[in-house]
Amino acid sequence: AIAGVGRKERRERAVKMLENVGLAERMHHRPAELSGGERQRVAVARALINNPQFVLMDEPTGNLDSKTALDIMALVRELNDDFGVTVIVVTHDQEIGRQARRTLRMRDGVIIAEEVN
Repeated sequence: AIAGVGRKERRERAVKMLENVGLAERMHHRPAELSGGERQRVAVARALINNPQFVLMDEPTGNLDSKTALDIMALVRELNDDFGVTVIVVTHDQEIGRQARRTLRMRDGVIIAEEVN
C-alpha cells in the first residue's frame, strides 16, 4: 500500500480525479500524446489525489497560452470550491494573479501589498 491506500482504491481515486479535471477519456494516453494544458490538468489531479490541506503551485501556467492558462486557473478555482483545499499559486503573471480570491505581492521577500478579491 502507498500512503496507506491499496491498489484498487488508488486506481478508483485516480479515475475519479481524472474525471474531475475532464480527462477520463485520455486516461490511457502517454504524456507525449497530451497537450500542455492536458498535462497541467494531470498535474492538478495528481496534486489533489491524496486530499491535501493545501497545494503549492509554482508558475502553473508559465508554459501555456493565455486561454489555456485561464482555463487551468478556472479549474483550480473550481477544485478549490469543490474540495476545500487551499491553493497557493506563485506567479509573475498579473492576469493569473487576478484570478485569486486573495493576493499577496512580495518584493525582496517582504509582503508589500495585500488584496482580497
